[in-house]
Amino acid sequence: MSHLRFTPTWRGGACLMALLVAQSMATLAWQDTNSAGNHAAKANKNPVQEIELPSYPPDLPPGPNFELFQQRCLLCHSARYVTMQPRFSQAVWEKEVKKMVDVYGAPIPAADQPGIVEYLVAIRGPEKGK
Repeated sequence: MSHLRFTPTWRGGACLMALLVAQSMATLAWQDTNSAGNHAAKANKNPVQEIELPSYPPDLPPGPNFELFQQRCLLCHSARYVTMQPRFSQAVWEKEVKKMVDVYGAPIPAADQPGIVEYLVAIRGPEKGK
């Protein structure tokens, strides 16, 4: 295996050159951004622009402990992710909720877990009559 050798003066010179180029580019970019920002601020008199993003409520079916489920589970999961899950028994949903807490660190107190399971069984439990 061959090894490349660089003399300290070359390596130091290359690093210094790269640093100077990067600093120059950053200075130019800052000047362009700062100059454009000042023109917009002077023309608008309000440098802060506000926009209002649309709010879409989660499309979840109603059920027992709906609010508890929203508070605890929609921090990490989308409504669609939950509604596309297969239908599980209560025992499986209990294991899933416990896994979210134990493995993934979901902030769900033990007292809230049965209520969440109750909601999940109500919306994604076994179909009635099967």
